[in-house]
Amino acid sequence: MKKKSIIVFLLLTCSFVFAQNNSKIKVEYSDFADINQLEVPDALLLTGNVRLSHEDIKMTCNKAYYFQNENYIKAFGNVKMIQGDTLTLSSKYAEYNGVVKNAYFSGGVVLNSPESTLTTDTIYFDRNTQEAYFNSNGTIVNKNNTLKSKAGRYYVREKKYRFLSSVELKNPDYTIKSNHLDYKTTQGNSLLKGPSTIVGKETFIYTENGHYNGKSNTGFFLQKSYIKYKDRLIEGDSLYYDRKTEFASGTNNVKITDSINKAIIKGHYGEIYKQKDSVYITKHASIRYKVESDSMFVYAKKIFLTGKTGERLVRGQKDVRFFQTDMSGKCDSIHSDQKRSLTQLIGKPILWNSENQLTGDLMHLIGNNKTEKIDSLKVLNNTFIISKDTIGNGYNQVKGVNLYSKFKDNKIYETDVVKNAEVLFYLRNDNNELIGINKSVCSKIKMTMDGNNKIEILTLYDNPDGDIYPEKDLPENARLLRGFVWRGDERIKTKEEIYPPDEVELDKQIVAESNKKFEKEKVIQEIEKNKLEAHVNGDEFYEEIFRKYNNRLITDYTGAIILVRNCKFVYPKVQTPNPVEVYQKKHPKYKEIIKFDKKLRNWKTLPGKPYDGGLFEGNEDIGSIEFSEKEHLTIDEIFKLYNNRFIIDKNGVEMLVRNEKFWFPENVNSTKILKSKKPTYKKVVRINQNIWNTSNMFTYRGFYDGGRFTGNEND
Repeated sequence: MKKKSIIVFLLLTCSFVFAQNNSKIKVEYSDFADINQLEVPDALLLTGNVRLSHEDIKMTCNKAYYFQNENYIKAFGNVKMIQGDTLTLSSKYAEYNGVVKNAYFSGGVVLNSPESTLTTDTIYFDRNTQEAYFNSNGTIVNKNNTLKSKAGRYYVREKKYRFLSSVELKNPDYTIKSNHLDYKTTQGNSLLKGPSTIVGKETFIYTENGHYNGKSNTGFFLQKSYIKYKDRLIEGDSLYYDRKTEFASGTNNVKITDSINKAIIKGHYGEIYKQKDSVYITKHASIRYKVESDSMFVYAKKIFLTGKTGERLVRGQKDVRFFQTDMSGKCDSIHSDQKRSLTQLIGKPILWNSENQLTGDLMHLIGNNKTEKIDSLKVLNNTFIISKDTIGNGYNQVKGVNLYSKFKDNKIYETDVVKNAEVLFYLRNDNNELIGINKSVCSKIKMTMDGNNKIEILTLYDNPDGDIYPEKDLPENARLLRGFVWRGDERIKTKEEIYPPDEVELDKQIVAESNKKFEKEKVIQEIEKNKLEAHVNGDEFYEEIFRKYNNRLITDYTGAIILVRNCKFVYPKVQTPNPVEVYQKKHPKYKEIIKFDKKLRNWKTLPGKPYDGGLFEGNEDIGSIEFSEKEHLTIDEIFKLYNNRFIIDKNGVEMLVRNEKFWFPENVNSTKILKSKKPTYKKVVRINQNIWNTSNMFTYRGFYDGGRFTGNEND
């Protein structure tokens, strides 16, 4: 009974003391309380239904050690921390520091927010920034989504998770994998950075920068992105995707690969409706069809493809142009029916087959779906064939109402021109000597071509009327048939020539802007990568220490005393007098030791590692450091801004910048000698990025390695 009275007295005393200071942790209830200097020195031992509070949080557990002087709690068994209606943390063990408002939880940790539940082994929670972070594998459940990651953070105010390293988000309809995923629980929105994939039942999406909304099932992807269906691949600078309607669109440098139809579709804007089997492409739009060992290239202002394989319709509108090795042409519009194997050239069509120019009101190209080759050609109304004479300046001409040609191996080998047929043909012997000009009219003309598409046999049917004239007897003005128009300067001779001049300029402009944007994005990505690496490795925390506490003595929770000096951690030598006391005496301004509740000595600070500054005796001068204002600097900017300056990079490498080179000390005294020469050398510039690496040494500028300096060199 006496022991119980003592416990009640202690509890009442604690409550009274804590009530006087809102910053103190308050003990609201405990079945038992005791003080045992042998078991836990300087601590109040609380057991049984322990309830604690600090400002706006409540904490319960089975047992707790309360270190009153340090305002610090260690909690054991069924630990639970509740922060209003925003957060609940449960674990087997926890520590809470009321001074810095940081908490540590371990053993079956569960973090509950109104929108999601996170389970992991260890969590650190900073109440000041309202951030909880883990690096021991975590699983998050948010409605239909399950996310897993090796490391991550939860931003309480933003209701956002940031997952780092081996992230996986599983949904009944798709799975997302990434190394950097920001997930907003209220919106279901995933921001993806770095190589990432979204895999569905019939789709595969890859991106290195984009976001996907799980609620609306829509995504927007940038940076090396593509969407892959079973038989179709969509690439572009920026891609939009709607999973519900199975609609996708791309902007700038769009490329759609159709493996079934052996087609590659390009342009700077495109749309795909998977359910309708349709594609729309414009802005420098083209299709490339693979035909055996050759390819057919088609351009139009707008191109539409609709229908399933075998029943596909292809339509090109406005200024259609096409090219194949032995054939090219133009027309106002094109209509191709795969089922009928019929391609119609509509509106002022013109066709060049080898050296022959064909024109008419309407052209039909008929193919063979089995052989995938052209079978025949029809030219309806106002047929006109022109080819240059092989030697002279004249033109061979055939005209009539309609034309019917047959192909062999994609080359015309036989042609019939019917109704009101006319011919003007330069006749030459085996020595290519002109023997006359045939100018005749008839009902029908049949031409047989050789393997080079040259007329081998010319036959006139049904009462031909005409004659073979010696060259001198046929005047120049009589050597052109009515309706003659030679358009040889328009002939498309390469696949690049299918694009009209205005489209070429449009393409140049878009590609230039795209490249500029890509280069800018590369810089942003590099910054994000550095931030990500810093986030994962804890470098953000170290950088904050370097900026705030240069020349200060600090200590972590292990009790180790460390000197922060020019972005390094320097440790006291084991000697007498004590280096810490010597330093405090020499620099009274920095006498106070700053306490941190984290362990600062790890693989990053060990000998030979980036943050290792060696040992100090206490009589060293004050370190002087300047931090670069710009977040990311190019090599050229470093040379321009910091010539004849010492810099220290993210890897802890200190180097001298001089004459667009990086120089290194010959020995331990080289740097001291140089810094003693000029005040500018004394202040080291911190550039928080990787500078010294192999890729920076081999570029268009040659070697950046300037070698070693002794300190005695002239500027």
